[in-house]
Order: sequence, then structure tokens, then C-alpha cells
Amino acid sequence: MATIKFLPDRLNAEPVVFRGFNTPELGLAALTGVLSGFVLSLPFAFLFGWLAIPTGTLLFPLVFIAFGGKWLASKKRGKPENYLWQQFELKKCRMGLGDISLIIHSRGWSLQRSKKLRSSK
Repeated sequence: MATIKFLPDRLNAEPVVFRGFNTPELGLAALTGVLSGFVLSLPFAFLFGWLAIPTGTLLFPLVFIAFGGKWLASKKRGKPENYLWQQFELKKCRMGLGDISLIIHSRGWSLQRSKKLRSSK
């Protein structure tokens, strides 16, 4: 999507699509729901048969989107647009999965002199 340089940032931001999610966040919540629904429905497949797997896989994204929208909106309130994606990238870097160029260590600067300065008296 082309952006216009002289417009304010909010006009170039992704619009909210559903329950506080914009399009990429909605897709991430749905994908997380599908994966967690698949994993959580595996034990039920042994009890109720193989139909528990697609049922759980299709129902959990709805649960994630329904309850996750309010939680996500509270996390995003008062923060910049890309705050959640930066936090996601930071967690990936700390686990060793993300981009190596992200600086995550903060250290204090110290100044030390190797020679004692002479006074100019």
C-alpha cells in the first residue's frame, strides 16, 4: 500500500477490523487459536474419536478472537502502533529465534582516564 508522506501517521495506520484487532493481529490470533485448538483437542480424540480434532481446531480461534480482543485492546492502549510487534520481536530475540541485529542489551557508559591530568597552574 502506498503511503503519502505529508499525512499524519494515523491515516497510514492499519484500520481496526474486529474487536480491537487489525488485520495482521487478527490473523495471528486465529493462527494461535488453530494451533492451540489442535494440540488441546488431541487428548479428546482418544476419548471421543477423530472428530474432536477438527472441532477443536475450528472452535478455538473463535475463543481466542472473542476473549483476546478485549485483552489486546487493553495492552495496546496509549502505545505506538507497532508496539506489540516490537515486543514480539524482542521475545523472539531473547529466545534466540529473531533477528540478530536487534539490540537488546543496555549497558552504562563509563569514562576512565589512563593518565592523571596535570593541573595547568
